[in-house]
Formats: sequence, structure tokens, C-alpha cells
Amino acid sequence: MKYLLIIWVCSFLHEKGCLEPIQSPLTYNSWYECTRDAHTQSIKLMSGMGYKYVNEYKIGIKYNCQPVQTY
Repeated sequence: MKYLLIIWVCSFLHEKGCLEPIQSPLTYNSWYECTRDAHTQSIKLMSGMGYKYVNEYKIGIKYNCQPVQTY
């Protein structure tokens, strides 16, 4: 079993909700690898948006490691 990382950038301030999901081009060999990279990618995304923007719009990151069947 492999895992596919899907990340959502969300605003928790208004009913703006979440942007379209970002799907990783990689698959991961374990849940551990997928969730670990989810946190790494989340930090990169938030850093790119900057302190002011993240605070102003109450930005948070949601993620899911979706199991995918491999043959």
C-alpha cells in the first residue's frame, strides 16, 4: 500500500473555507512518510504566504494521506 498526500489551505476567519486541494505528485511508502512530508509542506506553504497574511486571514493547513492501491 502506498499513500498520496492531499493538502488544503484554509481560512478559519470567514466562511471563505478552503482553496482547491493540492495533490502531491509523489506517493509515499508509509503513513509515517506521508504525514511527515505533510508537515514539511505545510511549513513551506505558510512561510510563503508570510506572517501577516497567515495571521490576518487565520490560515491553517489540513491534510490527508489517502491510501492508494499499487500493483
